[in-house]
Amino acid sequence: MKYSESYIFIAIIILALGTYLIRYSGFYLASRITFKQSHQQLFADSACVLLFSLALFNTLFTEDHFSGMSKLVGVLVAVVFAWKKYSFIIVIMIAMTVTGILRYIGFS
Repeated sequence: MKYSESYIFIAIIILALGTYLIRYSGFYLASRITFKQSHQQLFADSACVLLFSLALFNTLFTEDHFSGMSKLVGVLVAVVFAWKKYSFIIVIMIAMTVTGILRYIGFS
C-alpha cells in the first residue's frame, strides 16, 4: 500500500507535536507534582540501571549473536581508563584502538 506524501507529512507533524507536548508536560508538571526524596532517588537509580543494562547488552551482543571478545576487552579497557579519570575522548580513542588491533590480529 502506497501512501501519498500528504499523509506522510501529516503523520510527521502529528508525531512532532506529540513529542513537544510530552516534553512540555514534563516541565509543566514538575512544578505541580512533588515526590518524596526516596522516590526521587528510586527514579534516578532506575534510569541508571536502564542505561547500564542497555550498555551491557550492546557490549555483549550484535544483532542476535555474541559480539566477540575483542569488543568486550575494548569496553573493559575503556572502563579502566574512565575509572582512572582520563578524559572522555582519550577513553574512546584507546578503547577503539584496542578493539581495532585485536580484531586486526584475529582475536575475534
